[in-house]
Formats: sequence, structure tokens, C-alpha cells
Amino acid sequence: MSHSPLTPIRFIVALMLAAAVAGTARADGGKELFDKHCASCHTIGGGDGGGPDLKGIGAKHPAEWLVKIITDPGKLTAEKDPAQAELVKKFGFEMPNVGVSRGDAEKIVAFLGGGNAPAGAGASADKAAPAAAQPAQAEAPQQPAEVVVTKELLATGRDLFTGKQRFAKGGAPCVSCHRFEYPGIYGGALAADLTNLYGKMGENGVRGVLKSLSFPIMKKIYAERPLTDEESTALTALFKDAAARKHAASDPYPAAGLGFFAICLIAVLLFKRRTK
Repeated sequence: MSHSPLTPIRFIVALMLAAAVAGTARADGGKELFDKHCASCHTIGGGDGGGPDLKGIGAKHPAEWLVKIITDPGKLTAEKDPAQAELVKKFGFEMPNVGVSRGDAEKIVAFLGGGNAPAGAGASADKAAPAAAQPAQAEAPQQPAEVVVTKELLATGRDLFTGKQRFAKGGAPCVSCHRFEYPGIYGGALAADLTNLYGKMGENGVRGVLKSLSFPIMKKIYAERPLTDEESTALTALFKDAAARKHAASDPYPAAGLGFFAICLIAVLLFKRRTK
């Protein structure tokens, strides 16, 4: 039986098409996973939030490193990885482990255009994945609208934090463990001080923490008791207001202005007395 001389070419073309389809599927699946696990702290071209902007991240780090920081950031810290140390220094905390599997992490990396995928994935699909992922990157995940602090939101956030109002799914109130300097709130001392949480992480970062609650102790407490979007918004408003209060208290200009006004007033009074 004779074979057409074009058969090998057709075979290669078929392989390339299969690789392209596989790459597109990896990128598409990665977008959904990115929206679910990453978008609350990270943007793609929108600037730093709770974590770094991930636009062009594939050109900065190898794919295997990206997979590792997604699946096990604590291991990089233990290994004293310099890139991880730089991120911790810049953002003030280690990225929490949000429970992403290696397979899902590879899809996220493919969506981000992370170069050659890690060992174990098909070579042809890996080369095609970044090219297929590029169009998807243009559509950055939508970020929640910025929280507008109102008296109602602050009251709800304060009541949720202190336990006066229970979380809808029964999670423990924040005040049980966390210190928080805010009028009417006296927190615990078992966990991190949250007074400047908003100042350190920004709005996206705060939302990300409240959404994932993935720090070791919190993960056990809230594993089956996630916060609702309304509860997260109210707490974000509370943290945002606390940051604004702290900034106002540390601003030297109001006090300096009052002092200068007082000196001028005294000088005027003394001058009037001398001219009488």
C-alpha cells in the first residue's frame, strides 16, 4: 500500500493543531482558576494590590518557580529563596497557601504565559500554551468596586469583628484572637494585630485575605464557614477606616498649624500691649 508524500506533513500539522488546542484549554482553565484563587490579591496589568501585578510574570520567573510559589510558598521561604524573600520584604507577609494543586497551578501558569511549562507536561503543548494564553491576558479579571465607607458599613463591620453580630456561617469573631486599635474594640493577642492591615495590603489584599482565610489557624476555623461578600465588604470598610484614622493621627500638620496660630496670636497680643 503506497503512502502519499504529504502524509508526514499532515501528521506534523495534526500534532501542531492538537498542541494548540491543548494549550488553549490549559489557558482557559487557568483563567477560571486565576479568577477563583488569585484575582482577589493580584491583577494582570492593573498594578500591585495585596500581591504583585502579574503582567509579564512569565518573563521574570521560571515556570517551575511559579508553580512552587502557588502550591507551597512556605517551602520557598524555608529554602531562603531570594525572590521569595524580596516579595515578603516588599509586601510585609508571605503569600498564604490557598490549597491549589500542582495540576491547577500549571494551568494558572499557562494562562499567565509562564514560558515552558514544568516537567511532566507535554513539550508541544507547553510551547503552544504561552501563545494561546496571550489573548486571554488581555481580558483582566474584574476587580470589585472600591468600598465606600459609610456609617452603616462601619457599624456592621464593628459588630461582626466583635461578635455582636454573628457571621452568617458561624465563624468565630475576629476579636477572639486579633488585636485591633479602634474606638470601642478591644481585641485579643493570640494572632496578628490587624490595625494596619489595610495600610499594608490595600483593598485587594484585604479582600483576598478575607476571601481565602488560608492562614494555618484560620483555615481550620473557617474551612467550612467562609464569609459572605457582604461580611467581607463590611470588614474591609472597618479596616479601611482604621487605616485612615491612623494616618490622620500621625499627620503632624494639624498640630503644627495650631501651634503656629497660637504663637502668632500671642505675638499680636504682646505687640498691642507694647503700643498702648
